[in-house]
Amino acid sequence: MKKNVTAIMRITTVVLGLLIGFSSMICAHESKAQKLNEVMINLQVKNENMAAVLAKIEVSTGIAFTYDKTLLSKLNLSAQDYQGESLPLVLRKLLKNTGYEYEVINNNVVIGKAKTAAKPVKPGSISGKIIDERADVLPGATIKVVETGQTVQTTVDGKYIITIEPGTYTLEISYVSYLKQRITEVIVKSGEHTGLDISMKPDSKGLSEITITSSYKKASVASLYVQQKNAANLSDGISSEQISATPDKHLGETLKRITGVTTNENKKVIVRGIAERYNVSLLNGSPLPSTDVQERDFEFNLIPTNLVENVVVAKSATADMPYGFAGGLIQITTKSVPESNFLSFSAGSSFNSRTTGKDFLGYGRGKYDYLGFDDGSRDHFPKDLLNLAAYDASKPDAGNQIKVAQIGAQNKRIGGTERLGTRSFQSMPSQNYQFSLGRSYALSTTKERKLGFVASVSYRNTQNIDDISTMRRGDWTHEPTRGDDPTDINTGNVYGFNTTLGVMLNGGIKTREHQISTYNLYTRIFDNRFSRYSGWSYHNPKNEGDNYPNIQEDDRPKFTDLLQNKVSGVHRINPVKIEWSLARTSLKALEQDAVSADLNSREIANTVLYSYQLSSTSDPGFGTFHRDQYVYKENNFDGTLSAAYDFKLGLSKHIVKIGANYLKKHAFYDWKILPIAMSPKSTIPIETLPIQEWGNHMSMEDLANSIFYFNKEYTLNKFEAKSVNSGVFVMLDHKVLPNLRFVWGARAEYFKLDTIVNSASLLKDKISEIFFEEKKNWYILPSANITYSPLKELNLRTSYAKSAVRSGLMESSRFSRYNPNYGSVIRSSGVSSTLIDNFDVKVELFPGSGELLSAGYFYKFFDKPAEYYRLDNENNGRGYITISNSDWAKVKGWEFELRKNLGFVYDGLPFLKNIYLSGNLTIQSSKVRARAIQYDKKADGTDSLYYKYLKYPRALYGQVPLLYNAGIQYIGKNLGLNLTYNHSGYKTFITGVEPAFVEYERPRSQMDAQISYKFLKGKMETKLNMSNLLDAPFRYFINDPSTYELKPGNEGALELEWNDKYEYKFGFSEKFEKGYVDKVTNRRVGDRETFTRYVGRTFSLSLSYNF
Repeated sequence: MKKNVTAIMRITTVVLGLLIGFSSMICAHESKAQKLNEVMINLQVKNENMAAVLAKIEVSTGIAFTYDKTLLSKLNLSAQDYQGESLPLVLRKLLKNTGYEYEVINNNVVIGKAKTAAKPVKPGSISGKIIDERADVLPGATIKVVETGQTVQTTVDGKYIITIEPGTYTLEISYVSYLKQRITEVIVKSGEHTGLDISMKPDSKGLSEITITSSYKKASVASLYVQQKNAANLSDGISSEQISATPDKHLGETLKRITGVTTNENKKVIVRGIAERYNVSLLNGSPLPSTDVQERDFEFNLIPTNLVENVVVAKSATADMPYGFAGGLIQITTKSVPESNFLSFSAGSSFNSRTTGKDFLGYGRGKYDYLGFDDGSRDHFPKDLLNLAAYDASKPDAGNQIKVAQIGAQNKRIGGTERLGTRSFQSMPSQNYQFSLGRSYALSTTKERKLGFVASVSYRNTQNIDDISTMRRGDWTHEPTRGDDPTDINTGNVYGFNTTLGVMLNGGIKTREHQISTYNLYTRIFDNRFSRYSGWSYHNPKNEGDNYPNIQEDDRPKFTDLLQNKVSGVHRINPVKIEWSLARTSLKALEQDAVSADLNSREIANTVLYSYQLSSTSDPGFGTFHRDQYVYKENNFDGTLSAAYDFKLGLSKHIVKIGANYLKKHAFYDWKILPIAMSPKSTIPIETLPIQEWGNHMSMEDLANSIFYFNKEYTLNKFEAKSVNSGVFVMLDHKVLPNLRFVWGARAEYFKLDTIVNSASLLKDKISEIFFEEKKNWYILPSANITYSPLKELNLRTSYAKSAVRSGLMESSRFSRYNPNYGSVIRSSGVSSTLIDNFDVKVELFPGSGELLSAGYFYKFFDKPAEYYRLDNENNGRGYITISNSDWAKVKGWEFELRKNLGFVYDGLPFLKNIYLSGNLTIQSSKVRARAIQYDKKADGTDSLYYKYLKYPRALYGQVPLLYNAGIQYIGKNLGLNLTYNHSGYKTFITGVEPAFVEYERPRSQMDAQISYKFLKGKMETKLNMSNLLDAPFRYFINDPSTYELKPGNEGALELEWNDKYEYKFGFSEKFEKGYVDKVTNRRVGDRETFTRYVGRTFSLSLSYNF
């Protein structure tokens, strides 16, 4: 019925068009049967109308014309003269620019209104990838368009592209030893691209005459889901299309949308509740260096989302994966050789509810901060500085080896303090721009030989103000002096100024058997984090007479450069497939003129004034004021080589794959910490002297009026280390039955870490021991994955793998540094490798294109997991944070994922086919056997080291017991709508040996939305992004000692571990309970809220245009 109605409508439209186009025409008499080209005429026109001129032609030629005399009599012609010219030429000249034309119909000459010229139809395209049931590409597969006979073949990467006129087509795909497939109802629209990835079935029974037929809707599966469905290992991911439907600016914001993934401060990634250091991050297949010198991790805010093709998180391992992980292998692929040419530009701006238009505090800026480069105003760190550790400012020159003139000269070399000191700027809206270009050149008529490249340049500037409403960590007071005092609080702000530049140039050449690709990515980030906290310190809590809190400032201008250059190749020489790669990745992080400062208050005439406090020359540390430079450089060189051989045993297919990898890392870390001190005899009124004028008092000509840089040996020091991680593997892939796949193998892995220089950055750490217990360089790491597919759309999976997570280059360094947001010093106690046994079971159902239903269970056993502990060995109440190995840990959990199109609800509502529901849920738990280092003296006076094992039951560091994401997306021809909701449950942020040291992050929910619309036939698109609509804060807490008590009978008991000695009071547990104020003691009884941070709502508008 629908087809009949459509046909009638089309016929009616054609008839109406003809009637309208020739409404002015009148059917004519039949003219003389002679060819017009042979008719020659002489004609003079003397300012006559068109009807009169045509009448003269009729008389002179005897040819009858059909026209509307009334209309043409109104059309006046200028004087013209034609002698011996053909009638068609004369008619064309007479009718030129009149809006009329002539036409010969059945030997009649008809004059009518000119028809509108039809616009040329722009062709469309069909492209995709042809793979087998293992997700391996099939180069040389033939794709034929049945209706036109047009034929192309896939290149070595399994890709193809067909350029064709708009229409509905049927494709036939064939490949040797595979069943032929016929795909019907493939619709191609003018100027648009139709994606079609096909998974081929092997012809295991020799049924070469059999053809599998299916419709486009059933055959096409989103490329990312094809990879997930057919891969040997368990994985989840997100594609560039899904990323573009979110308001995310960089990958740190995006990754939390993948099943089982959370992020820390939108930069660091936790997979399955397992901390950042247990993940491995690969960029185009090559490992990324650590961006935090004190942690083994990568900060994903370095990679803009617009450069990314897709991200896949592998959660189980196969033997050919070169680097060990326990959480996930995060594989980032940037855009490569395009299937067709493109040129695009986008621009956008954003507004933050807590930032834009507000006062933005910070130290002096450079002229090029908006470009991401330093103008030299922060360069105050010359080479070959003097070590003043032995200098005694209270003695005259004769009593010191280093003279005041030398110190004065050094002060001059370092420079003044004009940039220092807080000032106020106006916060501006964020802005971003991106330009992308892609070119593809066919080197053969069948397009199986191609050359192409993708280039992209991006710029982003973002300004954010984080509101810190609570700060009760480390050096700050842990509770009010009086439980009901609302003024006894510690608060602050973190002002973030960020400029990100990204440049990408990827290219390659590919044929049917070979492909050479090159990947080049450069990212530069200028990230200036200025923290300003006010409140009372742990050792100087608020007293009754204190009206004004102290202030702590920390300014960290950081310039980071990430550069990766990689070349890789794929060569298929049947039946062998060879893959190789060589890459160099370098990272340089420069903190230039970082400043830590304390300010004290004083009251004058009921007005509070704050002044910066100089360091003391007797301070064994850095003092209360210092400016620093930290330079971290890491160079990675890696290479991989593998060969896969396909063979058959009977009717079953098998692959044996062997290979090797090599990764060499070399890291350098230099620091210059320059405390600014004042001589004990100095009489400078520092309280009234502006900090910008301190440089005027650094000549050292008058010791009673001098300020100087008081650097020491440990404040001018460095760290250097290198490591080698190499391995060889063998892996076998068996298709035992048509629906049963068994992939197994083992890799032998070698690791060696050499610490070349390991200096301390604090005086007390110069004698500290680092315990590096690496007992073996070689490990044999087996793995096995079984996939059973009783139905084409259904996978039943199980896997086992043993992996080794190695120590980061600086995880065993003596370097320590105060972190203002933790209120504590962070250091290392030494870290050795962690061995993990990984078990997974998963059920996957792929009901339709881009649809997924899955459920899985996992279990992991960690031998010597490394965790961040808060310790207080000095019993000062503040403690410090260190990384150290625990004894063991067990993690288990469930994962569920859903992505479903709503078209099945009701066929009568076509728009439902454009709506997708998505969601994922992770539920997990863990147990840890912690340990603490203990010392005893032997008879000979030397130290004896042993471990005390702790029974306190707690979650593994980084553990999140509950995670879920939910979303609904509408994808229309022009309109797009997307709403996402992300929830993260209680998370172990910092662990410890008892509850008073363990810090948790409270549950947090975030809602984001996007509205997009396409204009100009899809060439232009605008997006309105709304992020953190709930303005959800990040909230942290500690189970305060007031919430638990001694178990009955344990009064006075010694040497009991916490779990044996204490129990929680009624109404309290590990979860957050605010508690109450005890009216007797006027102290709060309840969990301590340690840190609360608000980041605001962000609204952004972007516009993109594809040329």
